[in-house]
Amino acid sequence: MREKSFYNAMFLYHVFVVWYRYQFPMISDEDRTFAGRWKFLTHWNAMLQIAYYLACGVLVNSSIYERWEPVRDQAFHIIILPLSVFVSIMFWGLYLYDRDLVFPAHLDKVVTPFFNHQKHSAVVLWTFLEAAIVHHDTPGHFEGHVIAALFCASYLTVVLWVHAAGGVWAYPILGVLNWAGKAVFSSISIGVYVAFYRVGLALSGYLHNLSFNVAKLD
Repeated sequence: MREKSFYNAMFLYHVFVVWYRYQFPMISDEDRTFAGRWKFLTHWNAMLQIAYYLACGVLVNSSIYERWEPVRDQAFHIIILPLSVFVSIMFWGLYLYDRDLVFPAHLDKVVTPFFNHQKHSAVVLWTFLEAAIVHHDTPGHFEGHVIAALFCASYLTVVLWVHAAGGVWAYPILGVLNWAGKAVFSSISIGVYVAFYRVGLALSGYLHNLSFNVAKLD
């Protein structure tokens, strides 16, 4: 019952955040360009969160739940948790270094601070909360790394396709770097994502054990 309530609450929360974003007028250059918001990893994260929590909420008490659990655990460990952390740390890291590389000042007129923190800050807290209250089995070592790498490759393929088809880069930093720089930046990004995946495995287990031990004290 606790898991179902959590999943339903997270589904409604992420739907609200996406709905809230679509209330903003599409006056930024990024929204007008080819592929719109769908070329941004932040939007991918939001839509994947919605799909994940919808599936979890629907299937948690169903007859196929036991078959769904391994899929849920893989999705959480390989995509949901590391992607949320990656989006947050990469966004705020680049923002603090030079915000024009990821979130130019003119976007402040379109995107409210509330929404910005919901998409780039709070999402990490919710994934940590899930790690604490829901037990997730760890994916196989080789399998987990392969799926993580394939997910990264799929997004990079979309980024390259958007540039080839629409002539725009998803993020300003890609337009500043030469092709060698783009390759280095992409390789580092993949390495960071995989590192977050590895750290997330340990952190998830630690948070769940901590919450379980605290619950036994009550």
